[in-house]
Amino acid sequence: MIDLLRMLPALYPAPPAEDGEGRERPALFDLIRLQAMIYEESRRLQDLLFERLLAPAARPAEGGEGAGAIPAILRRAQLLVLKHPVAAQAAFAALIAEGRRFAATPEGTEWAAALAGSDLVRRGRQVWDAVGMNMLEDDPDAILPSAYLEALLRAARSPDLEDALRGLYDAAKGDPLGAAR
Repeated sequence: MIDLLRMLPALYPAPPAEDGEGRERPALFDLIRLQAMIYEESRRLQDLLFERLLAPAARPAEGGEGAGAIPAILRRAQLLVLKHPVAAQAAFAALIAEGRRFAATPEGTEWAAALAGSDLVRRGRQVWDAVGMNMLEDDPDAILPSAYLEALLRAARSPDLEDALRGLYDAAKGDPLGAAR
């Protein structure tokens, strides 16, 4: 997207000047405004696609009380990671860095020993993986999780793309088996 925005001035040169001498260059503000409009429109489209295709399939059933509240919370976490992968990756990298700093302290060493082999940690890892957090990377330089991009590219290259999208559409319309057909 950034490359496209940088190419705009060359792709769409300014019209010739009224006096016929050369071309006028658009004002810098006009280019910035055009880039901002393109960015805002792409965000609007992303949000619209997300809300129409992914969010309805993952929305919890009505009455999120008791045991039903846990899946609702997990779905919400999953949606946040999918909708904001860059922010999720940044938060994950910050948590990893903080955890490593804590692990280097005497108290952190004690906690690591106490949690080693813990059933709670094992079960927590199952939840972490089920929600899709395992796509986040343990790389402080990662901006967007590569698993997220790989999934998008794999879907785009899939010969069954239309069926997959139809399944998402069916799930969005309330047909929970739509994606499984």
